[in-house]
Amino acid sequence: MRVPWTWLNEYTDLRWDPQEAAHRLTMAGINVEGLSYEKLEISSVVSAKVLDVKPHPRKPGQQIGILDAGTEKLQIVSGAPGFKKGNIALVVRPGGTLPGGVRIEPRELDGVVSQGMAVCANELLTGQPPRPHEDIILLPPGTALGIPAQELFELDDWVMELELTVNYSHCLGILGVAMEASALAKTPLVLPEVLEKWNWAGAYGSLEPESHNDGEPEIQINLPDPELCPRYVGKLVEDVRFAYSPVNIERRLYLAGQRPLNLIVDATNYVMLETGQPLHAFDAGKISGKAIAVRSSRPGEVLVTLDGEERELPERTIVIADASGPVAVAGIMGGKATEITGATRKVLVESAYFEPLLVRLASQKLKLRTEAALRFEKGVDPTAQAAAAERAAALIAGLSGGMPVSGYAETNHLQIEPKRIMLHMKTVERVLGTKFSPETCREILEAINFQVEEGGTTVPEGTSILVTVPPRRVDIQAEVDLIEEVARHYGYGNLGIGDLSRVVPGGITDPHKLCVEKIRDLLVSLGGMECVTNSLVGPGDLACLGWNSGDPRGNPVRLRNPLSSQESVLRTSLIPGLMKVASANMRSGIPGMFIWEIGRVFFPSAELPIEAGQIGFASYGVLKPETWLGGPDESGFYRMKGVISSLMDLLGAFNIEYLPRAGMPFHPGRSARIVANMSTIGEIGELHPVCLKHLDIPLPVTASWLSLDGLMSAVKPRDYKAVSRFMPVERDLAVIVPEGVPGGDVIDSIRKTGKHLVSVILFDIWRKPPVPPDHKSLAIRLVYQPQDRTLTEEELAEDRQRIMKRLKEDYDAVLRA
Repeated sequence: MRVPWTWLNEYTDLRWDPQEAAHRLTMAGINVEGLSYEKLEISSVVSAKVLDVKPHPRKPGQQIGILDAGTEKLQIVSGAPGFKKGNIALVVRPGGTLPGGVRIEPRELDGVVSQGMAVCANELLTGQPPRPHEDIILLPPGTALGIPAQELFELDDWVMELELTVNYSHCLGILGVAMEASALAKTPLVLPEVLEKWNWAGAYGSLEPESHNDGEPEIQINLPDPELCPRYVGKLVEDVRFAYSPVNIERRLYLAGQRPLNLIVDATNYVMLETGQPLHAFDAGKISGKAIAVRSSRPGEVLVTLDGEERELPERTIVIADASGPVAVAGIMGGKATEITGATRKVLVESAYFEPLLVRLASQKLKLRTEAALRFEKGVDPTAQAAAAERAAALIAGLSGGMPVSGYAETNHLQIEPKRIMLHMKTVERVLGTKFSPETCREILEAINFQVEEGGTTVPEGTSILVTVPPRRVDIQAEVDLIEEVARHYGYGNLGIGDLSRVVPGGITDPHKLCVEKIRDLLVSLGGMECVTNSLVGPGDLACLGWNSGDPRGNPVRLRNPLSSQESVLRTSLIPGLMKVASANMRSGIPGMFIWEIGRVFFPSAELPIEAGQIGFASYGVLKPETWLGGPDESGFYRMKGVISSLMDLLGAFNIEYLPRAGMPFHPGRSARIVANMSTIGEIGELHPVCLKHLDIPLPVTASWLSLDGLMSAVKPRDYKAVSRFMPVERDLAVIVPEGVPGGDVIDSIRKTGKHLVSVILFDIWRKPPVPPDHKSLAIRLVYQPQDRTLTEEELAEDRQRIMKRLKEDYDAVLRA
């Protein structure tokens, strides 16, 4: 938002220069992103009086005038209506310049030399030719002659560029910025007369003045659906004259980033920039049926907007409609059919409160971003509509000679209850680390037009105050928001250090968060890189992994109004996001990487979506190159399994099984379910070649996911066991089993059958002769270490026989000779 310095100082006489003001506002949270001095590039443009005029002998409609420019007399040819004897006009002297490098030199016009040029506002401000029906700039009688235009008008000015966060929507009007600045500078806030009358700055917002009288509205306002528009005010101005705005107003609009159009439209834009309340002006004579309604768009409805574009109106777009159909897109842009033209004689000024979310959605769908839409999206004062309409009507009437119709048409369904929040001094001290008195807080809050009372009878005197929040401050919802206001205007730099032990949080104590931090530390130590991917994905991202609607992961929560089809559903797995990261790095020439993410996934439910914590892993390629110490570290199924095993060991989740799985997105022979307590808590595997093709990934990728809740349920308290004093004894066992018997099942059977075993490790698999066809030989190392003695050979042989008997019964296993 652009704030001209002179315009700001019209409402409060700041003691500072623009640089100091920008610094003070920024330190108070109103970020001044830029400050520039904007100079209108003109020269030798001065006031001059028309002493005499006579018709041009050879150019009908043109007149030859003699003008007194203070230090010289000039002969100028002009056809403007205001070029009359006795008028004081703005002229360009010979050699003078206008914006865009336009240079004015004496020139002959059909035999008559014109030494300069009488200028209109468009020529003065833009260097462009006059607009239709635009007259030259006329100055008040008695204006001194030869005075430069820069001294007559506010042409050159400092402009502050504000970058406002969403909680500063009250500063989307220059008056809102002026209120903040006046509180910081401790100078009075001066309001325009109409707004002062309507108590615009009062703690309760724009309350109706006692003299308000509705009268008989000529145009009826119908709000069939108050959720779309709970309040709508229409103010009529009659007998208006089409004209262009005075130079000062047009220049202010240019400096504030708005293009002047005509006096009536400029007045509505001026008041919007002034108060933050968007307005729109209709040609009341073009409204069919003498009634308007605010409703949702209907299927197939179209509207030609003011920019000349025919637009099909999306579903649930708020429209202003008369008897013939839509005449405006509410809160965004008006329609061509009811625009202000040279024939307009009666104006309806619209001032309303539209549902912010629907305005935002319509603006996105129509790809139409306007200053009005920006303000409605962020939230406007729900009580300021009548005051803003009256202010615009007064401007239009004062500049065009029109007459506001007594009263106004209004339909209001808003029930505004004053928002009262108790502010406790102990809470202020705890949050800010500095002790504040109720008087200091009262002074600060009243300066920005909050209403403050004593804390009431239920709390000790002097310990709290009761604050009433102005309706325009839609960002103030809780006590901590009031504390921020106190801190902003007291000055963050003035806050004491205080007792840091009261404000610095302690260590993490929540078991779930501690678990997540341990996981992060381990994965980083294992060379993993953490990713943070978007929670929004496209349906195609899930479909590429082979999940159909029968799988919960293929049935995501869909957004009703997504920004794009690529971000239209909530993710059901972290793997699609990690695949995008892996693919992007492959295309960038990264030979290999191990990435992971801890985040939330979402599944549909009857009410709000179910959110679940998940850890996602992905790796591909060569993670570390070959060195003199050994070969390269390559990604793959078993390396990923090792990472997950390390994770389980760290957390104390020891009863984990890897069981066969089937189905996408993993390779059928290189994948497994991760099971704890008879429940699947995750999966691991190499991605299926079909999925890799769909994802346009050229290299094999290993991926895995773990449920955080499932992982936490598998974690058991660690029991202390003394280290045995006796030496461990190792024995190797080679058994032949059918090819289809998983090695993990054999290991589990041995663990359950053997006695005094501390380790069972499968270290080799052999499928060649003398192993029979369709069989395999498993070489298993058994480590015995009892707590009370060293085992004898007889005990070891007995245990071996017991193990083989069990394996024979379970898997038809035989001891390899």
